[in-house]
Amino acid sequence: MSAAVSYERVRDQLATLGLDAALTSLDPVLARGQQDAKVAVEVLDELLGLELAARFERRIATNRKLAGLPTLKTLESFDFAAQPEIPKPTVDELATLRFLHQGENVLLLGPCGVGKTHLATGLALTALARGHRIYFLTLHDLVTKSRAARDRNRLGLFMQTLLRPALLILDEIGYQPLERADATCLFELVNKRYQMQKSIILTSNKSFGQWDEIFPDTALATALLDRLLHRATTITIRGESYRLRHRRQAGLAGPPLNAGGTHPAA
Repeated sequence: MSAAVSYERVRDQLATLGLDAALTSLDPVLARGQQDAKVAVEVLDELLGLELAARFERRIATNRKLAGLPTLKTLESFDFAAQPEIPKPTVDELATLRFLHQGENVLLLGPCGVGKTHLATGLALTALARGHRIYFLTLHDLVTKSRAARDRNRLGLFMQTLLRPALLILDEIGYQPLERADATCLFELVNKRYQMQKSIILTSNKSFGQWDEIFPDTALATALLDRLLHRATTITIRGESYRLRHRRQAGLAGPPLNAGGTHPAA
């Protein structure tokens, strides 16, 4: 069989197998192999490596579309100087994703605008870049979607959607009180992921001592916290909102409040 016939057959076989990246790269890989006097197995290794890399990138792109992330803020873009109380070594450790492999949770607490969602999104993007499936939703979205699923008798399917990803991000816990059915749904979600040893990143503007303000009874709040905190890293962020600080720098807001909640004397 001539080399020309073999070449055309290889192209046809790559196309039939759906190895699009390998097919696209075939000519330059063959050319480099001939120029560098590579043996056949080295050429094949490079070609398959390019195909696998392309498939990995496509999987990341698909996972990102399905993730529901509100923004694409990375950990690298987080301003740690503006929030010096955040332990950067702890965040760096979380960025290794060891917590994800060990089925641990990350709980980010603090007032509005201090960077909780940015950190959660940054960790989620890190997980996505390493091939993990993630899903992001706010508590409001969880309540709205679970109610709609319940009305259509599809709550079980909706819960499966939230149990499937390796990492679930629950944002803005505490901005609204929960009715019993919604609180029970949240508890079941957390409890099932706890049993499966799948990680949750949760952000809240409430301290743990204030969670009885969110839930219809203290027992449910305690049971939920018990599962969240059993294997977890908690970061409490204190400080001023980024947005308020930027308004102040622009001369659009008054001076920062002191510890007593009043403006300092002029």
